[in-house]
Amino acid sequence: MIAEPEWTERAEKRGLDPLGMQNAGVALYQELLPGISNVTLRMRYYGYYCWVSDAYARSGATDKFKAWQSWVRRAEALYALVSSLATGQNGVGGVDWANRRLALDEDVIDFAEAASNKDSAARYLRQSLGVFGGAYYSQMVELGLFRLGEHGIQRTTNGLGCAAADAFRESIGDKIETILLQAIKSARITRKELTKLAPIIPSEIPELSSERQAYQNLLFAQSSGNEGDVSRTASLRLILDTARTMGARPSPEDIRWHLFDTPSFRDNAMDAQRVRWETYHCQDLFQVAAAALLQWTTDLMAESDAGRTPAEIEHEIRARLKEKKPKKALWSWRKFREDLNTEDFDYRGAWDSLTSARGTPEQKSWDTVRLIAALDQRLAEREELQNTCRSELKKVGGGRSIVTELEWFGQRAEIPVADLIASYAIERIVRRHSWVAMQKLRRQHDYTFLFEVHEGRLVRRRGYAPVATTPRLFPAVQFLTDIGLVDANGATARGRALLRGNG
Repeated sequence: MIAEPEWTERAEKRGLDPLGMQNAGVALYQELLPGISNVTLRMRYYGYYCWVSDAYARSGATDKFKAWQSWVRRAEALYALVSSLATGQNGVGGVDWANRRLALDEDVIDFAEAASNKDSAARYLRQSLGVFGGAYYSQMVELGLFRLGEHGIQRTTNGLGCAAADAFRESIGDKIETILLQAIKSARITRKELTKLAPIIPSEIPELSSERQAYQNLLFAQSSGNEGDVSRTASLRLILDTARTMGARPSPEDIRWHLFDTPSFRDNAMDAQRVRWETYHCQDLFQVAAAALLQWTTDLMAESDAGRTPAEIEHEIRARLKEKKPKKALWSWRKFREDLNTEDFDYRGAWDSLTSARGTPEQKSWDTVRLIAALDQRLAEREELQNTCRSELKKVGGGRSIVTELEWFGQRAEIPVADLIASYAIERIVRRHSWVAMQKLRRQHDYTFLFEVHEGRLVRRRGYAPVATTPRLFPAVQFLTDIGLVDANGATARGRALLRGNG
């Protein structure tokens, strides 16, 4: 039985992971690119923040956290103003505010109030410690640039952090540093001074500089022996190879499919990492397929104002699958998946179909079934992939992944396809969503149920569309672009040299 409480009032919240199946993939991609996140958008922020911390310490700083907080926020607001005036600088926090402020045509811009934490102020950002605290600090700790000091103040480390600060300082020079420091202290700057600060913007890392080399050394720190450094280095080399092969700056999807489809890179470390990326992509493909089934089941509920019982939904799925493909619907699951050619299977076509707004879930139903079967067969044929999936996608608590789900299918491989998918949709999709939504209600007080129970019938509250996870690839490519290893034509000469081991 599926049962949820009835409510007179509830907050409308949309569960981003209604099956609790994305977590396994998210945990894996965090290990594949440590030190980079989906909200760390420009490489130079790492050096800038190290300089900001070092400059604070050198300026006779107090140990009061609010003074440090104000210093960081002023430094960020100023960075946004400089980047906005320079134009073309994406990934900078606060540029929307900076664009509006510059449009006022003030000769002297006083940004003290905008950098404050006053609720009544037109702040550049609402986060209390800006993008430094909300995005970059945790990743810079991962890279060994920052640590938590006394009184809760984040500080650069004596080794890598101070070195990055010095490298940034050397690149901008004494005159620019003087203007920068004075502007942060006073929270005031003229438009002429803003123009002079243009060399600090994200795209202006000097090509032949200790700063650029310092960033490259941070990203490609394989010799450190640290597990995270080794993993990140291997992933970035795979991204560079994708750029070299394509002859263009690759998109995240380009990288996903290049790593999914390329059997070998003729490098042991890269090949081992490639299989980990393939594991992640298989997991994401499966969770998209599972979400497509959830979408279909909620659509079936919505066909009747009174909703449907679980048994009625199961019957409809079985009947409609048989109606579309009468013969294959009666094949055993084992026969169906073994009949697929995993080398020729159009995984990307299935992915595009299931994540597209075009077509109904029912029209895509056999795309969903074929994708699950192809993934099942791919793992069955590839022992190293199967073993990597099992080791990387470890079951934690009530977590689900492609491993747990294919085990369920494997135990029922002789059941006809239509019967198996209909059963899976109820047992592992509908009931799973009910459990996940209940956990969110208990722990987070979020009401994310997609359906409710009325006298034993499931009534849809709202639908859901499959959503892929975002594995840090966009910022990784941007970082490589920022330090001159990737451009519009793919891997640069410097990038190709690094791939050859000469970087």
